[in-house]
Amino acid sequence: MERSLKFIQFFVVLSILSISNNLQAQNHILDSAKMAFREKPTFYVAFHNRNTVVNVQKTKLYGIVGGFDFNKKIKLYLGVYGFVKPNKLLLTNHPVADKDSVYQSINTENISIGADYTFYNNKSLYLSIPFQIGVGTTHYKYWELDQNRLIRKDNYLNVPIELGTNAYIKILPFAALKGGIGYRFSIGKKEVTRLTSPYYNLGLAIFIGEGIQFFKNLN
Repeated sequence: MERSLKFIQFFVVLSILSISNNLQAQNHILDSAKMAFREKPTFYVAFHNRNTVVNVQKTKLYGIVGGFDFNKKIKLYLGVYGFVKPNKLLLTNHPVADKDSVYQSINTENISIGADYTFYNNKSLYLSIPFQIGVGTTHYKYWELDQNRLIRKDNYLNVPIELGTNAYIKILPFAALKGGIGYRFSIGKKEVTRLTSPYYNLGLAIFIGEGIQFFKNLN
């Protein structure tokens, strides 16, 4: 497990540095960004998901985003994220409400602003670098052993920062196979920083705006 996480971290850092450390690439990014912002943007809506680790358990972080796509080069968006169903972990000898054993669940939700820069595109395959920063709340809940009665709930301010790489293989005008890796930093108190971890995503990406336009053109 540790080897896999180190490999993911290394791959993400290497991918970013291979682009950002090259002066010619930096100039290309700036020039292409300027050209993209000159174009009229199109509105889009999309769903995001992240596979990450919380309490040594795999957890899914889901989100819905909406924003503007500038010439299929740069996307600027606002998103809402959260764990859909946090897992409960049994804690023994934990000093909560004078209980020997309790169940703990960790959940988080946040609002983020982000940007996604497409640095490679050959029609069917394109690669991008997403970045986002947000603000939200992380909840620690403690439950009785029957997992029904809530003992205590602690809330903490959370500032998540994400950086990664995504790959898309287009299979339809409005759908693509998607894979990505990255790192999610959770800034705050120690209860929040424990959520800092790598993430990956793999699945089907549906482009709602392009889908609507595709079916409109059929009529």
